[in-house]
Amino acid sequence: MLARLYPLRGLPRQGQIWSWISFDVANQSFTLLINTLLFSIFFTQVVVTDPSMRNTWWNITYATSMLLTVILSPIFGAISDARALKKECLVISGLTCGILTCLFGFIQPNQLWLALLLYIPANLAYSIGENFLGSFLPELSPREAFGRVSGFSWGVAYLAALFILLLTAVVMMRWKLEDPTQWRPFFVAAGLWFIAFAIPTLLFLREKAAPPPPSAAQPNVVIVAFSRLAESIRNVGSFRDLSILLIASLFYGTGMSVVVFFASIIAQDFGFAGAKLVAFVAVITVSGVVGTLIPMLFQDRFGHKKTTLGLLGVWLFTTLALAFYAWMRTRVADPAAYPIWPMWLLGNLLGFGLGSLGSANRAFVGFLTPVSRTGEVFGLWGLVFKFSAVCTIPFGVAKDKLGTPAALLVLFAFIVIGLVITLFIDERRGRDAARLLDGESGSDNNLAPSSGPVLRPIAAPRSPAAP
Repeated sequence: MLARLYPLRGLPRQGQIWSWISFDVANQSFTLLINTLLFSIFFTQVVVTDPSMRNTWWNITYATSMLLTVILSPIFGAISDARALKKECLVISGLTCGILTCLFGFIQPNQLWLALLLYIPANLAYSIGENFLGSFLPELSPREAFGRVSGFSWGVAYLAALFILLLTAVVMMRWKLEDPTQWRPFFVAAGLWFIAFAIPTLLFLREKAAPPPPSAAQPNVVIVAFSRLAESIRNVGSFRDLSILLIASLFYGTGMSVVVFFASIIAQDFGFAGAKLVAFVAVITVSGVVGTLIPMLFQDRFGHKKTTLGLLGVWLFTTLALAFYAWMRTRVADPAAYPIWPMWLLGNLLGFGLGSLGSANRAFVGFLTPVSRTGEVFGLWGLVFKFSAVCTIPFGVAKDKLGTPAALLVLFAFIVIGLVITLFIDERRGRDAARLLDGESGSDNNLAPSSGPVLRPIAAPRSPAAP
């Protein structure tokens, strides 16, 4: 009975899939404790001493790392393609991020320069690692199982994040570590977690591509990288519905990035701090796990477009309700006495939407992508999501200058634009266009070699902490 419930039942290469999932588990410590939960508060309350610039500096810091990711990703992708180093790039990025994260424990109050020198390359390494992690999906899963494998991996990562959250809450309460100045040990632990769970990937994951002969001429990887990027843009531009989806992803991806990078900061505005904040995020993580089941169980049958529109509708309602709730709190004499129960409801809805929308979007892109061009399309998809993080700067500025309600309306506007653009996608037409090219290129399975340039994909921003 239990075997029938196993989502990966019947798929080949189970050991390879699980060694791939292990890296998904590994990077949860960084995306959760660093990007979403603890380091963002540590940065804005301990590192930055000017209250009027706290959110702006945090916004600029991670946006800079994302911009570097956009610029460097094609180069790293070209190097891995030319020399068959995809696995090596994945593992080295994880170990680099883990080591730099451990060094966060040395950052002292007002040491903004040190925080920038450590965080920007650490987040760059994490993001580059997401590139190569996502690029293994077409090797491990047939097209018809993209929703299952993507959703299952997402769900396992959420469960790992839930364990991290519960452990963090217990340690906070047991040793009274609720003040942000006391959180350095958590950063060290996050780095060690990343390193530990990257080891199974190092030992067992196998890359299908073979390295070129030693005598083979090696082209200039920078020229190759950006010529591939230009070619990929031209290729994807010939697929109308896939192009529309990528444009829509830029806008609602901006909303997802805001939630990931400002989650704990927004939650603190509503009265959550210390162990209470961690417990709140842990509850939301459970709703995120439930959210990942939607694309895994229903998307392939219900339809990718309908699933995406429904999830965006949940986001719109929740974001607008949060903006109204934040505005109402500003109109009372004592905001701390304002009822907090709506936050539990709205936060869980947003957590549900973040988990399901991230997984659903990855599967939707795969559904509209020709098998022969999976690598280059997922590369552009990743660049779109990383650039969406750069586009969150208006949110940070609005929060510092106009307050949380206005900033949430900025978030609402991004999601509205993404939803409207999604309406113009014809799912059946996009699928037929992909199948037509596959037929012309002779591709008959999801593991067919690419006939065009290949860019390594970057995973969409995600985090279980989504208040």
